[in-house]
Amino acid sequence: MLILRITAGVVLATMLVYGLETDSKGLVWQSGQIVSMKEEVSDQDSNWTSYVYRLHGRDHTYTLVSSAPLKAYIHSTVKFAVEKNIVYIQDVDGKQRKTCILEQPDSAPHR
Repeated sequence: MLILRITAGVVLATMLVYGLETDSKGLVWQSGQIVSMKEEVSDQDSNWTSYVYRLHGRDHTYTLVSSAPLKAYIHSTVKFAVEKNIVYIQDVDGKQRKTCILEQPDSAPHR
């Protein structure tokens, strides 16, 4: 019985540590829509490709760049969070992907 309590305590402590670790960033998630995507090749040999997205959020539209394509469709709704010049997007697989803001949104919200 004592071993069961110790095991339960260890499992609970591990869950708390991992739970605190994921919430430590304090990201505020919101819904948005990917309104466009453009593939850009950076050199003549096609060695480096970037993907530029426009993400329409509740208050702003962001221009984002990623080195890998997102698993999300144009006009699909995604969850995203903004932290300084980084936008985290949760794609259709539920995977969290990191993109960079190319163009900061205007200070005035869009309508």
